[in-house]
Amino acid sequence: GVDATVGAVARVQYLVQRFTHAVQALKLKTVAVVTHNAHTCMAVLALAGDDRDSFEFQRLHGMGESLHEILHTSYGTHCRIYAPVGAHRDLLAYLVRRLLENGANSSFVNQIVDEEIPPEAITRDPVTEVAQSGDAIANPTIRQPLQIFAPRKNSKGYRVNEPASITPLLEARKAFKDATWTAKPMLAGNPSPQGEPREIRSPADPKRIVGQVWEATPDEINTALAAAEAGFENWRKVETKARTAILRRISDLYEEHIAELTALATLEAGKTVQDAVAEVREAVDFLRYYADEAERLDYESPAEPFGVFVCISPWNFPLAIFTGQIAAALAAGNAVLAKPAEQTPLIAARAVELMRAGGLPEDALQLLPGDGPSVGGPLTAYPNLAGVCFTGSLEVAQLINRTLAANARPDAVLIAETGGLNAMLVDSTALTEQAVRDILISAFQSAGQRCSSLRMLYVQEEARERLLTMLYGAMEALSIGDPWQLETDISPVIDAEAQANINDYIAQHAARGRVAKQLTAPDTGTSTGTYAAPTVIEVDGIADLEREVFGPVLHVASFQARDIDQVVDDINATGYGLTFGLHTRIDDRVQQIVERIRVGNVYVNRNQIGAIVGSQPFGGEGLSGTGPKAGGPHYVQRFRRRAETFELGELPEPTGRVIPAEEINAAIHSLDARNWAARPDKVAVLRKALAGGGPLIRKALAETAAFDTTPQTLPGPTGESNRLTLHPRGVVLCLGPGVEVAIAQAVQALGVGCGVVVLAADVTAKAQPLIDAGTPVAAFDGCIDPQSLANLDAVGVVSAVGNSAWQSRHRSSLAAQDGPIAQLQNHVIAPQSYVLERHLCIDTTAAGGNVGLIDLSNTKGR
Repeated sequence: GVDATVGAVARVQYLVQRFTHAVQALKLKTVAVVTHNAHTCMAVLALAGDDRDSFEFQRLHGMGESLHEILHTSYGTHCRIYAPVGAHRDLLAYLVRRLLENGANSSFVNQIVDEEIPPEAITRDPVTEVAQSGDAIANPTIRQPLQIFAPRKNSKGYRVNEPASITPLLEARKAFKDATWTAKPMLAGNPSPQGEPREIRSPADPKRIVGQVWEATPDEINTALAAAEAGFENWRKVETKARTAILRRISDLYEEHIAELTALATLEAGKTVQDAVAEVREAVDFLRYYADEAERLDYESPAEPFGVFVCISPWNFPLAIFTGQIAAALAAGNAVLAKPAEQTPLIAARAVELMRAGGLPEDALQLLPGDGPSVGGPLTAYPNLAGVCFTGSLEVAQLINRTLAANARPDAVLIAETGGLNAMLVDSTALTEQAVRDILISAFQSAGQRCSSLRMLYVQEEARERLLTMLYGAMEALSIGDPWQLETDISPVIDAEAQANINDYIAQHAARGRVAKQLTAPDTGTSTGTYAAPTVIEVDGIADLEREVFGPVLHVASFQARDIDQVVDDINATGYGLTFGLHTRIDDRVQQIVERIRVGNVYVNRNQIGAIVGSQPFGGEGLSGTGPKAGGPHYVQRFRRRAETFELGELPEPTGRVIPAEEINAAIHSLDARNWAARPDKVAVLRKALAGGGPLIRKALAETAAFDTTPQTLPGPTGESNRLTLHPRGVVLCLGPGVEVAIAQAVQALGVGCGVVVLAADVTAKAQPLIDAGTPVAAFDGCIDPQSLANLDAVGVVSAVGNSAWQSRHRSSLAAQDGPIAQLQNHVIAPQSYVLERHLCIDTTAAGGNVGLIDLSNTKGR
């Protein structure tokens, strides 16, 4: 557990110290030191002195024989010989790893048998060599952790299992163990709060009062709304470079105050030390990444900010998501009204204090603590709102969408991320130990309180027994308790209401005999924290999951290899599409499943939580959100108003037969765009079919051809592949108005692979060449009653331009739909509106047992 950056002697001293403590605690007689390295052996001898019975060396059978024979003969040491024993599937990966490690040119085991290397070279003092090397020790071609995303500086990390790294932070956190904080409406002019405060108590110990919050009153909400308009006008005038400089100063302040922020995350939100550190790091990354993005967009495609955004953040990421939403909106030049979760206002208030200390004007960002109905409702009903950025439940997102449709201007933006029924599939070729490790992390880290957490585990029948046996054993090693303690793995859930909901759900399944494994939560007689015990429930499949249980509850089912496609289809059928995990060593299977699954983030041979800003853009589709992905290259753009690139002039009112919803639904279901979407010549086909089209159609073709849909490789650590791809949003309803506008809309949607239903007077003749060319188009001469939009099936985007009243009618009816939140696209030319993002992350080091790893002809650059 000691990092290689710590000095060699310090590492050995630390390890021996830990071994000695373990011996004393367990009342053992000897410490076992497993090594084939002469430096380590001599360091242990020096530390042990003349006592040869307090330790023993151990070596792997077939390795280090000469070394340990000399030690035994010359120093009287004891050596135990061990050998790996097990089945082929367990040993192959281990043996390959040993071959790779010990076959390396730099390996001591390799060098000691090379007669061309002098003994003096092998036994040189590594500490002295490092000291003499100075800066030259670093390989300039290998980026250090802070430079992984260069030129953007990576956030500073801490290794929680390395004392040299984490101890200074733990010591600094002690100053805040008994501290209290306050939160209040933070408005322009900073007036005194109204009303009476409410206490915030720790989920780990409800007797511990972490602070007080004054929630926003109706008068304060109105005051903030009035000030936000002026704040927007002031902030939009600030040059992009100046805005981004402020965001970077704030990121530095976050890192300077990481002890306080992590302490507050632990005390108020119940986060473990590891999760609290990750929380601050993600917030820092958001600030720096969005600053870079704003500068890039300002250079590549200048645009105007929208206006005033409301940002509503969740309690499970009370600093990271809170900061990310705000940073993106501010970077684009908008003013922000921020409503943090009612459970975690204290860390939000402290973040705003640091933002203001970093130079952010008071009227550019105002904080309004409170609950959804009292604060969120009035904010989202503001008529002149530019948009809402929201993370939370689908039900609340739909309510916000309907509120915007009824009150805001037609182009008001909704960016929503709404959770999911996340699944993982483990086949019989997967490395059991690795899969179990990643299942534990994905399902139970953060007490399962992540929108990306694993809810449904599918295990191939042949691997079920061995995997679940190991999983249940690994669960027993989890430590449930006070998140302030470094050794805690499972923290409390956020509050008593969440705890009761989780426990009731588990009890229902226990009564049906479906609980396969459940740990024991801390005794309520000694701990009053809101703990929920990690639990595994057996089900037949994901269809048995009626809702998302936001806690440490994992469902498990088996499958046969021949049924993999059906399993993926069942996952897709839920309508959720956030994260998906896959463990397999079959490359073709990875391709097969990745092409079939419809989720925003796919993780192969690794855990499925902890997306990294700029490397793994995060966000779902379908019932899991609207996009764009947070921490990705399309996010900040959504906070900017695109200028129209084509003036339409006076638009005709829709005329002709009113097409019933039943006819449109039949056309939607008849379209199959899969083969069309896969064609590389889509734009060429469209150009040929529409030769001689008017200027608007030619403009749509040109813009669609220029829109880059090439898969994008994103930066990340060595051994990990990260790829972002764009995909069609589904069927697009093109409403014009007018034939030319409707066909131009269809061109853009078809150009990125969507199926299209076109409605306009006399449009079928114009659309016929597209149909003849094999494009997935259905056309109707006529129009639609806007109220019919609420009854349409499976529409990804509705494209309609025109006056505000006409658009508002369509948006209100569209928002009345249950299920996924469909987009109203009201720009004439905007091909980017018809795509969604998917991200694929692959652990490329997880191919244990792949004999290609030891092909010596393929080692360039490794």
